[in-house]
Amino acid sequence: MRRRIANAAPKQPASKTVDSLQRGLEVLRCYQPGEDVLSVAELAIRLELPQATTLRLLMTLQAHGFLRRIPDGDLFGLDVGCLLVGQAFLSRSTLVRKARPVLQNLANRFNLHVILCVPERKQMLVLAHANGKTANTLPLGAGLSLPVATTAIGCAWLWSQRPIAQGDWIAQLRNNAGTQEDSSQVAKIYLAFHDIERDGVCTSYGGWLEGVAMMASSFFLRDGSTAAIGLLKGGSKPGGVSFDPECSLALREAAVDMSRT
Repeated sequence: MRRRIANAAPKQPASKTVDSLQRGLEVLRCYQPGEDVLSVAELAIRLELPQATTLRLLMTLQAHGFLRRIPDGDLFGLDVGCLLVGQAFLSRSTLVRKARPVLQNLANRFNLHVILCVPERKQMLVLAHANGKTANTLPLGAGLSLPVATTAIGCAWLWSQRPIAQGDWIAQLRNNAGTQEDSSQVAKIYLAFHDIERDGVCTSYGGWLEGVAMMASSFFLRDGSTAAIGLLKGGSKPGGVSFDPECSLALREAAVDMSRT
């Protein structure tokens, strides 16, 4: 499979950013699907800020309708302001609108879960999800973050990046290594690259959720950025989950279709 290279995203001058606004946005990034509320202490740990500073940020967001405080406690949950922003994005996104029928067709055809992901910092962010009628129940949905290095959808996206970006990821893994498991993950990434070069897709087992196999392929959008589409299937043990032989071809065709977005 011929490699195309993603365009590098332009960097914004630091002088044009507002630190206080950035800190507030970082608070909202801390919440993941399924996390209805988080404590001040947990948020302070995730933000790497003092609890007093974290509490001031939370109360500011509460005052503007982005967070709600649980009565008689130090717990905060997302409020309607976040819903408005998220719904506005999903309803106006050409990529999401184009992806939904493509994902649902795959989900119906193979009775699997299908996701569309884009990079979000050091993770892959789910933008859209579809599932077959009797597919195993999985905790998937728009807004979920998946790891890059340990999932097929992350490796498929990483394969499409410039060599220097790939090198940074590999170097980070090696710097954090120290266990046999960390070292073997680097080898798995290179194996995924090899599979994509040969077959156009790569697979993984676990890496995000135990007992879940994933097959993925990346594609390029018209603006030069990249996204990835993946099939997911639940199972009981490594090697106990297999995809229909037609999944690979169907996934590649779906990626080609999406690349025209």
